[in-house]
Amino acid sequence: MASLQIASRLIASTVIATSVLLPFQAVAQPIVEEDQPAVQTAKTSRDQRQTHHAQGLIFETPMGFSEVKNLGNSMVGVVARKGNKQLRIRLGALDTGLLDVLSMDDSELLGYVKQTMLGINAPAQQFHEREFLDQTLTGELHFKRTSRGFTAMEIYLVPLPDGRQLIVALEADPDLPLAQVDYAFQTMASSLREDPELQKKKKAKK
Repeated sequence: MASLQIASRLIASTVIATSVLLPFQAVAQPIVEEDQPAVQTAKTSRDQRQTHHAQGLIFETPMGFSEVKNLGNSMVGVVARKGNKQLRIRLGALDTGLLDVLSMDDSELLGYVKQTMLGINAPAQQFHEREFLDQTLTGELHFKRTSRGFTAMEIYLVPLPDGRQLIVALEADPDLPLAQVDYAFQTMASSLREDPELQKKKKAKK
């Protein structure tokens, strides 16, 4: 029970002001993998952030994350770690054709992606709010058992301007510093935006 309380504090708390948070690179090293990145990741000097391109979107993280990788179950994302503890940001997009076939409301759709893409078949243990694309969205908080013990995971369903639905899973091992974890998650959520180059290409095809 104590471990679950720690994990709940880790993910659900957002009361720490970002002005006093340390960059995540202070505690994290990127995951090194042999496979090629799924999409482009660029390191920028602004605020010592990395810029990632995935699913037709752009998002930023603090330094210390891997390049965007295929993470299985039609999801891509970035990973950082401190020792054997991991922090992951996973994204999966459902296109309009699939959404039409599924014909589910948001609650049903979230249950579907939890089971098929994230391996979770349980109701939320808590709820949490974050802002994505100028929308305040309520996500589910889960504690999922892993080979390392368990991980805390926030799950959001984000409507995209082009009609797709984006699944965002924010995961962290409970022993990682709360301040750095929340800073990383908040950086990703607040920086998520459409890729303007892809938008130009779509308009040119019309």
